[in-house]
Amino acid sequence: MSSTAKITIHAGHKRFPVSRNLYGLFFEEINRAGDGGLYAELIRNRSFEDTLIPERCHVDGCTLHTPAGWSAPFEHSDLIPGWELFCPVGSDAKMALDESKPLNSANPVSLRIDIVNVVGGPVAVTNNGFWGIPIQAGCRYELSFFARKSLEFDGVLEITLKDTSQSSVYSMQKVQIDSSEWQKYELLIESNSTDSNAILIISAKGEGTFWLEFVSLFPKDTFKGRKNGLRTDLVNMLQGLSPSFLRFPGGCFVEGFSIETAYRWKKTVGDPTERISHWTLWNYRTTNGLGFHEYLQMAEDMRMELMFVVNCGLTCQGRPGELVSMEELEEWVQDMLDAVEYANGPVTSKWGAMRAENGHPEPFGLKYIEIGNENFGPEYNVRYKVFYDALKSAYPDIITIWNTHWEVGTETKGLPVEIVDEHFYADNEFYQLYHDMYDHYDRSGPKIYVGEYAMTVNNQNGTLQGALSEAAFMVGMERNQDLVVMSSYAPLFANIHHTVWEPNLIYFDGTRTYGTPSYYVQKMFGQNRGDVVVDCQVETECYSPDIHGGLGVSLSQLGQVEGISVISGENTLLQLEELTSNSLSCEVTEDALWIGKASWQTYEVKLNVTTGEAGFKLRFLDRHNKGNEQNYFLWELDPDGESRLVRIVGWSRVKLAPNAKIDLSPGKTRQMHIVVESKRIRCFIDGQLIHEHAYGAIPFMTAVTTLDESTNELIVKLVNPSPFDIYTELEIKGATMERIVGEQCILTADEPDAFNSMEQPARVLPVSLPLELDGSLYNVPARAVVILKIKL
Repeated sequence: MSSTAKITIHAGHKRFPVSRNLYGLFFEEINRAGDGGLYAELIRNRSFEDTLIPERCHVDGCTLHTPAGWSAPFEHSDLIPGWELFCPVGSDAKMALDESKPLNSANPVSLRIDIVNVVGGPVAVTNNGFWGIPIQAGCRYELSFFARKSLEFDGVLEITLKDTSQSSVYSMQKVQIDSSEWQKYELLIESNSTDSNAILIISAKGEGTFWLEFVSLFPKDTFKGRKNGLRTDLVNMLQGLSPSFLRFPGGCFVEGFSIETAYRWKKTVGDPTERISHWTLWNYRTTNGLGFHEYLQMAEDMRMELMFVVNCGLTCQGRPGELVSMEELEEWVQDMLDAVEYANGPVTSKWGAMRAENGHPEPFGLKYIEIGNENFGPEYNVRYKVFYDALKSAYPDIITIWNTHWEVGTETKGLPVEIVDEHFYADNEFYQLYHDMYDHYDRSGPKIYVGEYAMTVNNQNGTLQGALSEAAFMVGMERNQDLVVMSSYAPLFANIHHTVWEPNLIYFDGTRTYGTPSYYVQKMFGQNRGDVVVDCQVETECYSPDIHGGLGVSLSQLGQVEGISVISGENTLLQLEELTSNSLSCEVTEDALWIGKASWQTYEVKLNVTTGEAGFKLRFLDRHNKGNEQNYFLWELDPDGESRLVRIVGWSRVKLAPNAKIDLSPGKTRQMHIVVESKRIRCFIDGQLIHEHAYGAIPFMTAVTTLDESTNELIVKLVNPSPFDIYTELEIKGATMERIVGEQCILTADEPDAFNSMEQPARVLPVSLPLELDGSLYNVPARAVVILKIKL
C-alpha cells in the first residue's frame, strides 16, 4: 500500500533565523555514563569508598533507606567492590577497609592488606575495573597509587596486568614502598597484548602489612591527551552529533535524595585525590573525577556553550526528599555565584584564580544557569526568585532557565522567566499527535528549551519506531525556532553492564560503542540545520488518535466525592452514591482509585465534589496503567480557584486548553461534568463550560524546510512513521529550477522494532545518495526519516 502527499515550499518566504543552539547535549551521571564510561579511569572503586553508607541513611540487607523515607537498592554483595584478595593455599592473609590514618579528609578509608604467612606464590589484591580493564597492545597507561607499610614489611610490590586466568602477563613492574607514611607512586605501563577483560594485580611475597589508597589507571591516549581525561571514542560519538551546547551535570543527579547526596561543585574541582565522592540518586557512588572543571573543559574542547544546572535547595521532588530552609539558603546561592566566578571570573578573583591554578587562566564563558531540575510548587517558586535575583544582580548577562513547565503558566505569576525547560518521556502516539504543539504556544511567554525527551514506552532497545516518533516531534521544534531555542535528548549514555534507564542515545562497554536509531536522527538533524526557516506547507493523510479510558481519583480525595454517574448514550455505565475504596467497578492502586473500564470511549461523567484545602483532581480517559505507561487526561481544580485541563502521558504533561478562574470556596459542593465525544472534550462546572479541547489528528508525514544561505540549498526534513510509502509532490515556489537535484539522506529499516546492538551496531544506519528527480514526485519510504538538500 501507499499514500500521497504534497509539500509546498516558498523558498523566498523566510520566516525567522534558525536557533544556533537548537541541538545540544545533556550529560547526567546515570547508567555509569561518567564513572565507568566517559571518564577514562579504568579502576573501579579506586578509593575503596563504594560501600560507604551516605550520611544519615541506613542499610537493611540490600536496601538503602534515606532520611525522608525513600528506599533504593544498595546491592553490594562484595565487601570491597572491584577488589579481591588472592591468597595461595597454605598462606594466611586478609584485606579490610581501614579508617585509621586516612590519606586526607576526602579519602576516609584505605585498603589494609595483612600478610601473616606466605607459602608458595605471592599474596595479591586484584581489580577487574568496570567489567574488565580494556588494554591494547602497544598502548601506554598511567598507573598511580598511594601506599604505606608496616616496619616489618619489606616493601616490595609487583604490579602486573594479566588476563583473568592470570596465565598471560601483559605488563609487569616492581615498586619499593619505603615509608610508613603515605607516599605517591607513579608508573608508565605499556601493554604487550590486547585484552578487553584484563585485571590489575598488586602482589607481595613479604610478610607484614601494607596499605593502598587511590589506585588509578588511565590510558595515556585520552581525548586531546588531557590528564584526568575522557574516553576518545565516546567523545567522538558526541562530536558526530554537532552539538552546540552542554547541559550538565543533571538531572536528578543534581538534586539527590538528601542534602548530602545533592551535587556540590566545589567538591569536584582541584586535585582528584582531594575530591569528595558521593552516593548518587542513581544508586552508585561517583568519584567526581569528572568534575566541574572537566565539564567546562569538555565543552570548550568541543566548541559548545555551557549550561550549568544548580541545586536550588531542593532534593528530588519525585521521591520523598528534603529542602534547605530559607534561612540556610544563602550558602547554596553563594555556591552558584562562585561557580560562575570559577567559570568566567578574572584570575584576580578567588575562584578565577583557582581555575587558573587548575590549568585554565582564560575564562570558559559559562552562558546559561538552570535553576533546579524538575522542581515545582511554592517551594520551588520562592527559591527560584532568590536565586534569580542574586544571579542577575551579580551577573546580569547570564541567561537563566526555569527548570520545568509542568505548571504551565507559572511564569505569569509575577516570576521573571527567560527560558523554560520542558521534559517529555512518552509513547509513540504522543510525539506524533503533538508534533504541532508549539505551533499554538503563546509567543508573549518565555522561550522554550526541550531539555529532556525520548520515546520511553515499549522502546527499551531504542528502536526505529522510537526514532521516527521523536523525529516527528523534532520537526515541530524546528518549525517553531522563534520559540523553541534549545533541545537535548536524554539520557545520553549507558554502559551495557549497568543500565537503570532505557532507552539511551549511546551504549558502550569497555571497548565498543554504538548509537541507537535515535542517535542517527539527532546526527542527521544536528548536521543539517540551515540558516533560516522558510515557509513549508504539508498536505497529507491523517488518522485519529486512540482515545479511551476510565476514571481515576486520588485516594486522599475520595471523601470529597458525594456521588458519581457515568452514561454512554442511553446506557448507564456507572452509578454510585458515594465513592470508597470498596466501591464496585473500582480498583485500588498505591495512590488512586481506578473507576470503570479502560476500554470506555465516549461517555459523560457527573460527580458532586466538595472542594477542600488541596483542591480536587479528576482523571478521565485513564488507561489505568502505571509509571512510565500512565496515560490519562486530568482536570485540576486548585484551591486558589485555577482550573487546568492537561494530559499526562508517561512522564510528560501537555496543556490542552487555557486555564480558567472559578469560585472554589472551601466546603462548597460543585457539580463537575465532563463530556467525552469522539472528537472533543468539554468540561463544565454547575452547567458552565470551563474547558473545551478538540483532539488533533495524526498526520502520515511531517516536514520542515530551512535554507542554507551559504550554499543556496533548501534543507527539507521529512518524517514518515507510517507503514506506507508516500508519493510526495514537491512544489518549490520562489525559485527557478529546471530539475530537482542535490543530495538525500535516508534512515529506515524493514521493521519498526529494528534496533542496533553490540552484535549488530549498524542494523539501522542512514544512507546518503545523490538526488535527481525528472519531475516533482519524490517517494518518501515507509518508516523513514529523510533529509533532502536541494540546490536552488
